Amino acid sequence: MKRKLFKPTVLLALFSIILGCSSSSDSCETITCLNGGVFTDCECECPEGYTGSNCSTQITPKSITITKATVKAFPIQQSNGDNWDFDLITPNNELPDVYITFQNSNLDVIYDSDTFFENILITGGNYLEFSPNLKIVNYANAFLVNIYDYDPNDADDFMASQGFVIYNEFNGFPETIEVKDVSDSILVELQLNYEF
Repeated sequence: MKRKLFKPTVLLALFSIILGCSSSSDSCETITCLNGGVFTDCECECPEGYTGSNCSTQITPKSITITKATVKAFPIQQSNGDNWDFDLITPNNELPDVYITFQNSNLDVIYDSDTFFENILITGGNYLEFSPNLKIVNYANAFLVNIYDYDPNDADDFMASQGFVIYNEFNGFPETIEVKDVSDSILVELQLNYEF
């Protein structure tokens, strides 16, 4: 009688140990996933642009394209107080004809708008939108955005310029960045698209 009880007891004990081991190996420590990552199957599934055990590491994109450049502010007059097109007769024609360019850190022009906005004064929300579709693959140095007054009879007038950095490893891939100086005399909003 003792012999018969011993076998089921030993089998029950072994079965409990096996089940206990397998269930403990299936458990995992929950990780807080950053940057919109989702914890699934004991690991973080990271969104595009991030990697690492908790999605904390930003991946450098292959390229960044400036899809739109919106000019929201530029100097109303020249530094001496003259209007941009001061040699023209009618007051309406004294306003600038605005276009933009981009330069890299070597001061090479990498985008030159083939269109301009005629006789412009920015008031309210009448911003100037350009579509450069400028693809950038080297982010090591700063860039310049320049604003010019087109003049068909003379050299174009340089109005303003501002440097900017398009990417850093901690910026979180913003969809837009503002390029402006401290006095807001130049303000250009850039819309960005990232390729990984």
